[in-house]
Amino acid sequence: MNYPGLMIAWLLTVLSKKLLSVNALCHVFSSERDSAPQELELLFENSEIGKFYGGPDGASIYFSLSPISSCDLGEYGRQDIFNISGERYFSDVVGRRLVSASLVQSLAEDVVIGVALSFDNGFCLSILNLGDEIFVYNEIPEEVVISEGVSLISVS
Repeated sequence: MNYPGLMIAWLLTVLSKKLLSVNALCHVFSSERDSAPQELELLFENSEIGKFYGGPDGASIYFSLSPISSCDLGEYGRQDIFNISGERYFSDVVGRRLVSASLVQSLAEDVVIGVALSFDNGFCLSILNLGDEIFVYNEIPEEVVISEGVSLISVS
């Protein structure tokens, strides 16, 4: 089962719970970690792990309850799992309670391209699939809102 039904159901179960950690699956080549994660995994207290990743159409955000897993790509490097809870965008929300969640709809693509999460300290976390890459922001940049024709669909 895929989004948005499963994603919405999961988001409803993690509302008012603390975000405990964030892991990312990143491509590593010659000991250099790619800055854009390929998958993001969020763990909230007393909940199943939620994984966000890009859909095969290059625009949709997909969701799964399956954990991320590393992979050796031979001469092309590897995909490794990194705990990024203390990194930019995440350090302000790890340990905080989720107070609202919205799906990010692109009118240009006519698909759900991400999620916007708001926490009890006023910080937000937006996870978006833009051009077949996962991007993370506190607030969705205005140029993305305009170019994608973004609308938010509250699930809480």
